[in-house]
Amino acid sequence: MNKKSYFNSQIATRISKKMAGIYSGIYVILLLLLFVTLTPLLYHSAYRREQEIHSIFTEEYASFQAHLVENTNSLTQDFYNLVNIYIDNPTETNKALLVQSLSAYTASYDNFITVGIHLPSGEYVSSIYYTNIGQEELLGNNKHYQNLLTVRSGSYYSPVYINGVHRVIAETAEDMYYDLIYYSKNISYGTKTFTLTVFYNVTTLLENNKALNDSAFEDYLIIDKHGELIYTSSPIFSETFFANVDSSDYAHSSGDFPLSSGLCFYKRIISTGWTVVSYVSFPVMLQNFILIMVLVTALYLVSPILYTLFLIPVTKHQLAPIKTLSDTMSSFQAGLAVSSDIHTGDELEYLSNTFNQMVLEINKQVENIRRQEHENAVVSYKLLATQIDPHFIYNTMNIINILARQGNTAAIVDINTSLVRILRERLNSKLSIFDTIRNEYDTMIQYELIMDYRYKHQIKIHYDIDDSLMDYQIPKNILQPLVENSFFHGFSNNEHTLSGSIDIFIYVIEDDLIIEVSDNGKGITPERLDQINQQSYHIYDDKKPHIGLNNIRQRLSYIYKDNYQMEIHSTLDIGTTIIISFPKEIPRIL
Repeated sequence: MNKKSYFNSQIATRISKKMAGIYSGIYVILLLLLFVTLTPLLYHSAYRREQEIHSIFTEEYASFQAHLVENTNSLTQDFYNLVNIYIDNPTETNKALLVQSLSAYTASYDNFITVGIHLPSGEYVSSIYYTNIGQEELLGNNKHYQNLLTVRSGSYYSPVYINGVHRVIAETAEDMYYDLIYYSKNISYGTKTFTLTVFYNVTTLLENNKALNDSAFEDYLIIDKHGELIYTSSPIFSETFFANVDSSDYAHSSGDFPLSSGLCFYKRIISTGWTVVSYVSFPVMLQNFILIMVLVTALYLVSPILYTLFLIPVTKHQLAPIKTLSDTMSSFQAGLAVSSDIHTGDELEYLSNTFNQMVLEINKQVENIRRQEHENAVVSYKLLATQIDPHFIYNTMNIINILARQGNTAAIVDINTSLVRILRERLNSKLSIFDTIRNEYDTMIQYELIMDYRYKHQIKIHYDIDDSLMDYQIPKNILQPLVENSFFHGFSNNEHTLSGSIDIFIYVIEDDLIIEVSDNGKGITPERLDQINQQSYHIYDDKKPHIGLNNIRQRLSYIYKDNYQMEIHSTLDIGTTIIISFPKEIPRIL
């Protein structure tokens, strides 16, 4: 490359930086203008739209209530006479006439499912339609309805029961289920007062209102005058609402308040005390603004694209060596043997050679680090592997096979989950030397679950650990090997007849932490016990060697030097106790 092309590359760089600065500045200014001017306008427009739709939405429910009240008030004088006659003379004939009148009243209006009355005597009489609703059960379980029976005047709207009606006989599947609400009202006739209840099918109403709500909002709910939930479009939304909203937030007849990352609009139906609340998130409210932002960003990117399409091909030849070097540097990763081959006789060639030398040095260092990490990984794996009893893993796999043949998938999941947690603790690549007693206890719970499945709860494990010690640090993976020793050496060689108990005690004496594991197994012979205490045995002397004890003794010696004790007490046919003590404070040398 000659000097002219070198200077051209510098000029191209300065021009590119200048253009990028100008375009960035224009884009930032445009964004600020949009935020300052357009955002309030769009937000106000969206706010008014949501408010208007919510008012229309609320009026739909108000209209439904007014219609229901109007139909309820349309009872004729003949009906009141029949009620009065039956109250004065409660014969089966008079009751049949009253039921017939209720049935005719029910059939007169669309969406009436059934109608019933509570008489002053406490008797409940309903129409012949849909008697399997379980009317008296619904009414009897509602405290507000029961309060209504104790007063002379008043009314009550129940919550919406989703799929609340089940027809025993139905012509089509669509007739099987309805969403219902019931409206109860006290009616006085002369000196007598009875409670009329209309069960109303609101499935169509909910579907129509959902479509209207979805046009502007994401969720909505209805609260009655008692502050209780009438209906919600989403149980998750209602849980969030009642967990974060106080009744004072919607104390006025209408208004709005923030919730999470959105806005709630509310309006009260004065005649009944219902409050309809609709929720919309800010991103949905400002979706038009987001669209404009996307369009502005797209237009902003047009010029760089045109620059890329037309100007870069013109300068590509002059900037080829720089691009080659740049691509080589970009493709370089530690450990890859890449090199730059540029012969321009100027600073670029010097830079290329320097880069090649740097690659060689970096790769050399990477190889050294990789070799060292590999050696550390091998040592770490071997150290952790010795902490896992292969016999335990083999038996656990055997349990899973047996359960699989039995088809007990739930037990397989439990055992597999416990085994994974144990292995994860044992094969932790971080090689944490210490862990809390709480975590060691949790690992023991997983181990105990596996052993319970294997031996059908014939061996019980009891824990005596003070809660105040749970956060104390002890050598990692120390409890399970001790308990494994009790399982496989303390009890019968016939693993299917194991029975007994294992007790685990952890306590503090002065400055030492004591771990004591005791079993009531078969015990150890005096000769064998002497070998174990003198560490003169070989770990492979028998089929089930004391790998766990040897591992624990070596790790304690590494951590605490000579500042620990490990005692093993055993009596044939009575049991074995292993007591380990070490300083409760972690040694500073670690």
